[in-house]
Formats: sequence, structure tokens, C-alpha cells
Amino acid sequence: MKFVNASAPVSKEKLFSVMSNDAFVNSGVRFDKYIPEMKVKQSAKNNGRLRITCRIKNSPTKDNGFIVGTYFSGKITEKNGISTVKGVITTAPIYHLVLFALVAFFIYRCFSVGGFNPMPVVLVAFDVFMFWREFKKQGMIERYINRALRKAVNK
Repeated sequence: MKFVNASAPVSKEKLFSVMSNDAFVNSGVRFDKYIPEMKVKQSAKNNGRLRITCRIKNSPTKDNGFIVGTYFSGKITEKNGISTVKGVITTAPIYHLVLFALVAFFIYRCFSVGGFNPMPVVLVAFDVFMFWREFKKQGMIERYINRALRKAVNK
């Protein structure tokens, strides 16, 4: 989980239009192997609510989308000509909530029975192994937001 709080001296509409243009924001950036594709959506109901999802193009494996995947959920606000993007980047929150509850139960059982159980360690190792690429997307989304802010100022 990463918290984002970034601002730039541009209007809210201009910032959203730059963020929506994935090709413009990623122009001039070299990616090693796989190219991330950002999908930006703004809620019509809540003014300024923003959701950015990340998909990897040209990937041999499918992205983890069935448990929500990795996304940014936040808001764009404008005050005195400065737009601020605030929000949080999370990876598979439903899965991790269940995993956290299971690990907490195992730790509780270790103390109540008075013995050590290696299962929480195995579950955390499994989680990191299976979601490694998804966790890397958090940094990609954060860099995308910062790059969009810089390009909106320079545009």
C-alpha cells in the first residue's frame, strides 16, 4: 500500500486530460521488457474521484484482475490554481484482507496453544511470490502520476 500526495500548479481539468493520455505521459520513457498501460477513470458522481488501473502489455502471463488487481483510488482537488492528487495505491485488497485475518488467526493459535506454527511464514512467502509483479505495479502507478504532473506543468 502506498499513499500518494502530489501537487502541481495547473488546473484540475488540464491535469486530468494529461493523465488520461497514456501515450503522452509515457512518451520518452524507456521500459525494460513490458510496457505498462494505465487506464484512468473519473467518477461522474463524485467530482474529482479518480481511479487508475495498470495493465502490462506484451506480457506472457495475464494480469491479476480477478481480485481487483493493483489500482490507485484518490481524488483531484484544486485550490488557488494548484491541483493536488491524493489517494492510495493498493494491490488485491480483498485477498490481502483474508490473508491478514488468516495470519492473525494462526498467530493467536500459536500463543493460545503455546507452540510455533510455520504456516504464517509460509503464507507470507507465498503471497510475496505470487503477487511480486502486482506489487511492482504500485511503483509504476506512482511514477506515472508524478510524470503526469510534471508533463502537465510543462505542456
